[in-house]
Amino acid sequence: MRLALLLVLVISSHCCLAQLQISRVLVNGKPGKLSGDTIHLKAGDNDLIIEFQSSPTDSVTYLYQLNGVDNEWIESGYPVSRYAVLDAGDYIYHIKAQAGKKELASSEIHIKKERGFWNQWWFIPSIVFYILVLIGVSIYLFLLYDFRQKLRMEHVRNKIAADLHDEVGSNLNSIAIFVEVLRKKAPPEMLPVLEKIIANSKESVMLMQDTVWTINPKNDNIYKLFDRMESFASGVLSGRDIGFDFKVETDLGQVNFTMDQRKSIYLIFKEAINNIVKHAEASMVWVYVSRSKDTVHIGIEDNGIGFDMAAESNGNGLANFKDRANEAGIQLFIDSEKGKGTRLKTDIAL
Repeated sequence: MRLALLLVLVISSHCCLAQLQISRVLVNGKPGKLSGDTIHLKAGDNDLIIEFQSSPTDSVTYLYQLNGVDNEWIESGYPVSRYAVLDAGDYIYHIKAQAGKKELASSEIHIKKERGFWNQWWFIPSIVFYILVLIGVSIYLFLLYDFRQKLRMEHVRNKIAADLHDEVGSNLNSIAIFVEVLRKKAPPEMLPVLEKIIANSKESVMLMQDTVWTINPKNDNIYKLFDRMESFASGVLSGRDIGFDFKVETDLGQVNFTMDQRKSIYLIFKEAINNIVKHAEASMVWVYVSRSKDTVHIGIEDNGIGFDMAAESNGNGLANFKDRANEAGIQLFIDSEKGKGTRLKTDIAL
């Protein structure tokens, strides 16, 4: 009797062992690749399901564990395991069937998942290199576009300057000459009108010359601006016996003004010098150019009679100064007292 019972247990045990076999492997919902006791997964394969043949008896429970993923054995009433995402690498999958505390069968399966190209050692350096190349090419294309735009703008500025000088300038000069000839033959009552036309024509010619000079890209250098300012002031002041001192800080560093800034600076300077000649009764004028960090300072000072700032605050003269400065983003400061001269300063942010 005991021998018969032992044979039944042995046969039962072997029966369970025979049933603990893989019935199917699914990868992404499709049949997976199984070679012997190894499951092969590609880099993009996920949602792995491993299913074993179940025991016909309800008393059998199953425990499974995937090394490197499961920290402990997982108990289940069905011999099915599911892993949604696995990193690239080699794994060993263990499963065992037991009744109570008695182990009836066990099985071991190897799982090999390929590395995707994004998991290769060269992927990150390649991405970094690609980004650097992309940034470099983008910077190069931007600089090339900017350079071409500057060349195109320079060509346009040259053309405008040449057209103004050749066509508008010659027309204005012709008007002045014709009026001058007409004045010699005109009746006395017409002379004031003709003289006004001549004066306006000459003023227009000078304004046109200033505009041409500003537009011409050859004059973008700020030191050419300072030379022109000094030349203008020296010519105007020396004719009125007014002393003149023009000082530029020896090293201003790399300084570039925009075309609008150069134009406004020069016109403000011209108007200031003309006002000194007309109203200040000065004997000396000082002009200085200096720099502090990211700001260039240009100052004009005279020792003339000055004026009452409160009385002149709404005058056209000061308003013109402020308008020209605001157009080019220049800060303008004017200080004057009667009998103590006038000081004008412009601050140009770089």
